[in-house]
Amino acid sequence: MKALREIKPFVAEQEIFTMPNVRIIGKAYRCTFSWQETPWQKIWDEFGAVGETLKQLPKILENGFISWTGDSPEGSAHYTYMPAVICPEGTPVPEGLDFRDLPASYVAKGEYGDAVGGVVAKFLPQGFATCYTDLGWNAELYLHDEEENPPAPDGTPFRWLVPCVKASETP
Repeated sequence: MKALREIKPFVAEQEIFTMPNVRIIGKAYRCTFSWQETPWQKIWDEFGAVGETLKQLPKILENGFISWTGDSPEGSAHYTYMPAVICPEGTPVPEGLDFRDLPASYVAKGEYGDAVGGVVAKFLPQGFATCYTDLGWNAELYLHDEEENPPAPDGTPFRWLVPCVKASETP
């Protein structure tokens, strides 16, 4: 099983990897579950504007960034959407940025075009079950070649990251 640092650009296969305790740092936005009402252009413009600050942070995953979704209690119409980079736990947060601390877990990485449910379903036969509703997050992973700028989110292929557990380890 791979570690988070070993995720490579443009590798197409789906896989389960281990993620240590991490801190994601980026710009958080409180949104409603309505695609039309979310200010996507503003979100990504503001994330791009802090790019130089983010480049200075120690990152576990150097070749990409995520757009994290979480903080949505069951039955709520609201969630937090945060474009972010993945840093070691405890990384100091620069002024004006937000963070979330994510606990160590297994994470399923889907192929391009998978939906969250599709990622989970593909790993059930391998003995893994989803816990993204328990841990309260999932994310889109955008990988880029280190020689290029990060890809633009609009129309850029991404992979879902979904926290999961070994079915044999669930209570």
